[in-house]
Amino acid sequence: MCECGRPKFECRNDANAGLYEVADTTCHAQAAVEEHTGQKGFKAEPGQKFYAVEIDEELITRRAFGDQVGSADKQGADD
Repeated sequence: MCECGRPKFECRNDANAGLYEVADTTCHAQAAVEEHTGQKGFKAEPGQKFYAVEIDEELITRRAFGDQVGSADKQGADD
């Protein structure tokens, strides 16, 4: 696999040049972790890992990712 997440034989094939566009999306769980670990003076303990947890499970939207209005990134809906 390529770093982009696609098979190398597909995304590095010259015949496919110009057939891709750029899209972005935001992982709000990762954003929360980065906000916490990016605070001034933050220093993790050796081996300490950070991950997002739900504040209130009832508030989390669980509909299919590709069903969201304006969603440019329909790949990875099961991720």
